[in-house]
Amino acid sequence: MSPRRRRKKRTYAEQCLEEAEPTEQPRCAYFGECGGCAWQTVAYDRQLEFKRAWIEKQLAECGFDAVEIPLPAPSPDIYGYRNKMEFSFAAWRWLTRAEIASGEEYDRGFALGMHAAGAYDRVIDIQPCPLQTDEANRLLDATRAFARSSGEEPYSVRRQDGFFRYLSLRVGVQTGQTAVVLTTTERNEPLMRRYVQFLAEKGMEPHVVANGVTDRLGSSSEGAEIHIDGGAPTFQERLGPFIFDLAPDSFFQPNTMAAEMLCGVTAECAGLTGDETALDLYCGVGALSLFLAQKAERVIGIEKAVSAAKLAYRNAQQNSFENAFFLEADLDKGLPNLPIGRPEVVVADPPRAGVHPKAIRGILELKPLRIVYVSCNAKAQAQDMARLCASGRYRLIKTQPIDMFPQTPHVENVAVLERR
Repeated sequence: MSPRRRRKKRTYAEQCLEEAEPTEQPRCAYFGECGGCAWQTVAYDRQLEFKRAWIEKQLAECGFDAVEIPLPAPSPDIYGYRNKMEFSFAAWRWLTRAEIASGEEYDRGFALGMHAAGAYDRVIDIQPCPLQTDEANRLLDATRAFARSSGEEPYSVRRQDGFFRYLSLRVGVQTGQTAVVLTTTERNEPLMRRYVQFLAEKGMEPHVVANGVTDRLGSSSEGAEIHIDGGAPTFQERLGPFIFDLAPDSFFQPNTMAAEMLCGVTAECAGLTGDETALDLYCGVGALSLFLAQKAERVIGIEKAVSAAKLAYRNAQQNSFENAFFLEADLDKGLPNLPIGRPEVVVADPPRAGVHPKAIRGILELKPLRIVYVSCNAKAQAQDMARLCASGRYRLIKTQPIDMFPQTPHVENVAVLERR
């Protein structure tokens, strides 16, 4: 008897797509085959409702069923909104159904684009991507042309060899500055000089051109060693009234205009009056910290990455904040000793996995009056907040989702816990 075939459990995105009537024409030629932007056929108001329902479901499963969940604040732009995209090189090009049906001949030995849905070893040659800006798409096309003419081979995940790995494109949406990181398996300075010259000849001079070097077998450029080959070591983006210096590998919210809303909502939810100390956990380059510092007596930001903590301090200085201070510490090991007394407000914007249990215990020991939890993972957020409320000291009083990721099932959520 043959073994019973198991059907993969439907994802939340797939369930929503089954419920939604396709009403929109996809703007992307690779829709349905690329692994991103699966909601392009869903009307935007329906996308917002699905995201609200998802947050409500996760909160209810963790015992939070008495708080009204408003619709996510809509993104100002629903296409062309991403300020960062990462593309993969591949030594074997995966053809879409439309490409096969066209009857055209394609070079199957090179691709620069996105992974096919659910496949780590299948890369679709993308040109262009409607989620990023026109300038980013120009850089994508130019890099493809350069790589194909360079004499170096794209990486093969099957053979685990090749030279070109990833291309990261970053755009300062409100400054016009761009940053390019071309990630390779080894350092080749002459080739990178040729790349900088190639872009200049095409009329493109990014503010930063960097080479990331990694021999890791993972599926992203995270952790690559960064070398600056053209321009400056940092570029700038603006959020509200503030200018931020960013390294080419700095974390920053991927939707600039929605990030402005997120920072404003978070600062409002913090309920600061000017007399409080606010603690900003996982502060990155200090975006939320500066919005909090407008109304707090002082802000202490904590960040694991030394480079990000240094940029946070620099960003505070160049925006004339003398009440924002930053510590380098790994919150997976718990909260460090603070140079001040107990903060009245704690803000946490952790990675997708959520706040480490040791950090949760540290927050409870501080006994802040208010905790503002920002997350792009409603499930992890709900579970962490259940731990914070398990002692009976805190209660969830408010949430405000913000749509940082149109055309996808992802959503950012700001939640407020108050001490009883």
